[in-house]
Amino acid sequence: MSLFFELLWLDVIPAGTIIPPNALAPTLACLAALHLYGISSPAVAAVLIVACLPLGRLFSRLENYHRVFCNEGFNSFVLWVKNPGRPGGPAAMTRRSILVMFPINMAAFTLALAWLLALAHLGLPLLAPELSELKLTWPHLWAVGSIGAVLSLRHRPAYAVVLAGAFLAVFSRIIP
Repeated sequence: MSLFFELLWLDVIPAGTIIPPNALAPTLACLAALHLYGISSPAVAAVLIVACLPLGRLFSRLENYHRVFCNEGFNSFVLWVKNPGRPGGPAAMTRRSILVMFPINMAAFTLALAWLLALAHLGLPLLAPELSELKLTWPHLWAVGSIGAVLSLRHRPAYAVVLAGAFLAVFSRIIP
């Protein structure tokens, strides 16, 4: 799971100050659901992966709010630098940041995981029989995830190779 999410979002990390999608939250949620429901089929796991994708964006948005929250403490840090004996230094700022964001992240993750498990509980019994017939393997999922890594190269010939490979794969399944 970790490999899939890291490779998938590799293209979203250009140079600069962008906050990429969080790979840890969807990975943990997906692994928890896979373990809880005892899923080993890649086709069924793909459904959970797709259901977990929005968590990456949600938690990157939370991180953005956290950065804005920490920016407000910058002035107090500048004052501390001018007078290091004054309270409110780096240790206090770090403690304040953790005490604020840890409960928010835990609450958001708990709610998101509850939503995912409820969705899986309702949807997987309906989809599993249909999906179990697919001959999807783990390398197929890794190949889909690696598209993000290829796109991150920002090299047109690499895009052409991926596109040609995708067409070849589709046509090999259509033409007997």
